[in-house]
Amino acid sequence: MKLFLPALCATLIGVSAHAACPAKAPKTTKSHFSDGDQKVNAAWLQTNLAGRKVVYSGKEVETYSADGSYSYKANGQTWKANAYKFYDNGMRCIGYGDPRFDLYVVNNGKLVLVNANKQRYIGQIRN
Repeated sequence: MKLFLPALCATLIGVSAHAACPAKAPKTTKSHFSDGDQKVNAAWLQTNLAGRKVVYSGKEVETYSADGSYSYKANGQTWKANAYKFYDNGMRCIGYGDPRFDLYVVNNGKLVLVNANKQRYIGQIRN
């Protein structure tokens, strides 16, 4: 019984550290897009990313698990979230304590992630 309370507290703290992604995505602006960008929607993202990994240069890896959880590995560290969500405007949400939003587009046949600072990263989809 002595171990139950600390374990329960740790579980509750861990659960509360993750936030739910909202029903609606933030709006995109023209500044998110570059020449040649093709928009993708939630169905495209779900079909192509759910249950797969996206590998970026520098060996950073995003994993969109089939169970709806997410992880990001970079520089020997891993960040995890209980949930991710795709939106019809090409945005995705990662359910961190402070949800993270990024945009996906396809340009010249390549998957491109555009972050909030408008930085662009080319990713390769892997199983």
